[in-house]
Amino acid sequence: MIRFLSSIRLTIALLILIIILSVTGTLIPQGETPGFYQHYSPRWSGIILGLQFDHLYRSPLFLSLAFLFLLNILFCSSQKLPAKFKQIRGQIEFNPVEGQPGSDKKFITGFSNWLWSEPDSLAAGLKQKHYRVKIEEASGQKTLLAQKGQLGLFGPEIVHLALVIIIIGGLISALFSQRLTLALSEGQTADLPGKNFSVKLDRFTTDYYPDGSVKSWQSLVSIIEQGQIKKQKTVEVNRPLKYDGLNFFQMSYGFDWDKAQVELEIKGTDLTASNLTLGVGEKVQIGPGLTLSLITFIPDFEIDEEGQPASRSAEANNPAALVQVTREGQPVYRGWLFYYQPDLNRVQSQPDFNLEISLKKFEAPVFSGLEAAGDPGMNFVWSGSILLFLGLLACFYAGYRQLAIRVQPAGKPVLVARCRHDQAAFYSELEELLGQRPADRINSARKK
Repeated sequence: MIRFLSSIRLTIALLILIIILSVTGTLIPQGETPGFYQHYSPRWSGIILGLQFDHLYRSPLFLSLAFLFLLNILFCSSQKLPAKFKQIRGQIEFNPVEGQPGSDKKFITGFSNWLWSEPDSLAAGLKQKHYRVKIEEASGQKTLLAQKGQLGLFGPEIVHLALVIIIIGGLISALFSQRLTLALSEGQTADLPGKNFSVKLDRFTTDYYPDGSVKSWQSLVSIIEQGQIKKQKTVEVNRPLKYDGLNFFQMSYGFDWDKAQVELEIKGTDLTASNLTLGVGEKVQIGPGLTLSLITFIPDFEIDEEGQPASRSAEANNPAALVQVTREGQPVYRGWLFYYQPDLNRVQSQPDFNLEISLKKFEAPVFSGLEAAGDPGMNFVWSGSILLFLGLLACFYAGYRQLAIRVQPAGKPVLVARCRHDQAAFYSELEELLGQRPADRINSARKK
């Protein structure tokens, strides 16, 4: 099992599957209703809903692959870390690699003679090159270990750790993130599920450009907890209010047409009122035994595919009010009143009933559209991203270099020189260092 989880083949397979699913998630609209997917793709809607691809990044399949990829990274790193820690601590395997500078006889002879005769001089030269040097001598054998750029040795593991943190953050976000839309009128308060505080909209203002287009929205929002205002701030676009792990963003504004007030003009005989203002659902007596009711108001009237009145948008592009007049409780007048096209009023009335009603004015309270978003995994993602950047810097700009030499009275000297990348520069550095050795004294000491 460990061998399987640490397999590079598994890594490649998981990456391919995750990429395929991610592309699929960009092609399939996310977070829609089941009816939307049945209309969007009748053939595939069953699969989309069955596999929960309507919320793909929270689907069991995607989360399982992400978790398996997390385990794969952890096991891959755990296989390599022990050997690297041994290398840092100086537990060196003196097995020169062909093609590395350690297999060059010039370096073997030069550095082994230098270590044998003047180890302090060699250590000083290496330290000038920013190496950390350790020299040991036992039973006539001398061993030197010089290293620098140790952070670069662990660069891949730092990158792996960063990916682990990012994946953990993504999993936390997928499972526990919150997103709630609030539509509040001035003075209105809303409770938040799972929270012990409420949100109140104290004031909403809109700024306009000279041409009349919207410049910005500002919502003065209060956080109320146990009857006390804990925090108050003006929320604007890209300037959220932050409280208890939630960010409150200014998203939109609109009109609450369900609370619309309309002004009607009525012409007829025996009326007690000719101009009146009333809200949706209200009734007003307009004459002896006559009652007028405002049934509903639609800001952008249209007839939908099912032949029913509906609103094309939330803008007041074609406002219409449905009114009804009753006499002694019996309907005698019912019709749609259009603000811009009064001649198109659809009226159903008794033949002997003579009454004219027109829509003269309308208004509705403005609401502010706020989004409350909480993502407990975001800090993990940001931390992992920073660590990923540092890991990449360690990989490419903190190149690990190691020089290990072992000499003894009897037997051939051994030299191991390793670097992670830019071997040519390492080779040049060793040549430059070798050129600084006190050759005459070394040669004479070696002959003795």
